[in-house]
Amino acid sequence: MNILIKISLCLLVFCAAITMGKPQSRVDQIKIDLTDIPCYSELMQRAGENLKDKQYQAALDNFKVAFIHKDSISKYDFANAMVAAAHVDSVDLAIAWFEEGIKLGLGVTEDEYHYFLTAEDFQNLKRQTVYQNQLHRLSLKLSEQEKRQVEVQREWLKKIQFRGSGSSVEAVKSDFTLYWNQTGDSIVPYLVYQPAGLEHTKQRRAIVYLHGGVSSVNEFQFKDPKVADEPIFKLADSLGIVVIYPFGKKSYGWVRQLPAFQQVLAIAEEARLNYSLDSKEIYLGGMSNGGTAVYWFATQKNTPFRAFFTLSANCELVIGPIHWEGLQSDRPIYSFHTVDDTIYPLEKIKAVYASHKSPAWNLRILKTGGHGFIYDPVIGHQLFMQCIDEFLQGVHKIG
Repeated sequence: MNILIKISLCLLVFCAAITMGKPQSRVDQIKIDLTDIPCYSELMQRAGENLKDKQYQAALDNFKVAFIHKDSISKYDFANAMVAAAHVDSVDLAIAWFEEGIKLGLGVTEDEYHYFLTAEDFQNLKRQTVYQNQLHRLSLKLSEQEKRQVEVQREWLKKIQFRGSGSSVEAVKSDFTLYWNQTGDSIVPYLVYQPAGLEHTKQRRAIVYLHGGVSSVNEFQFKDPKVADEPIFKLADSLGIVVIYPFGKKSYGWVRQLPAFQQVLAIAEEARLNYSLDSKEIYLGGMSNGGTAVYWFATQKNTPFRAFFTLSANCELVIGPIHWEGLQSDRPIYSFHTVDDTIYPLEKIKAVYASHKSPAWNLRILKTGGHGFIYDPVIGHQLFMQCIDEFLQGVHKIG
């Protein structure tokens, strides 16, 4: 049977069985031979191309067929299908698909809500009472969500307790504590995380950790409770090690502003005094943007750090060339990369490594995980632990 006839048959059954855009039952599907119909991903690709070309009826046909034989449809697939339906005046179907998307969490961010409220694609939907009611429910949900976020943030800030520079060691407590370091005219917040059980231990080990994403945030993110979920803190619990976590931002961070690099040194010294840290076991590490900055510290003549590690970091600085001759064998740097990192491809890193090879620079390659491998919900912690275990063992072999 010609594939176009089969698709038409599918659409007829779809329209007869479903008025709200939902897939027909499995029993009904058994009666139709779908073996030659393109797979879901292929149909969605065609739909996307047709949307781009403003071939809305063709896109709508693609979406209808795709949705027939797919059990799991993403909220953004429903959103794209809405565009096609709205443009060909299939208003009821567009509204039904909007409802399905909402059930999956569509429209629960400010940006998504604003899109459905203002987009030209949905002009004919906005006149429909049902659509207006859907938007109103989303608005109420956003308001409740914002209230909860404000309360969670208030509890987080209360938990970490604001402190200024020079807090005494007697004031130090386990868990998270927020400090502010002033160096010159710059005031920078940083967290210190102390795992339980270390409160009375002297000469503790510590990692100063520079986070990634600096070039994409406009404000220091210390108010965000989600920072507590950063993998470095879970690692600290496993290793029994203090973490010093400076905050960076686009206008003052370890990408383009050299003073921000230098202030990290002041933060490390302040934390060393407050927390009785072992000056021979303070390490510096970083992820992505933060890891790139680590190369600068590793090539300076004098720093307080015993050794260095980077995670998915570029090995080229924006502020100037890396002075590779400054690497020292007794202060090694370990760089961890995955073969499938698309942000900083491994081949580029390997080329720089080959041209500046040094006994102090140890390149380590992971088989999988992508740029953000430490954030993988299944194997991220295991991979991170594997990296830092190897790093610490290598450092301790030097003595």
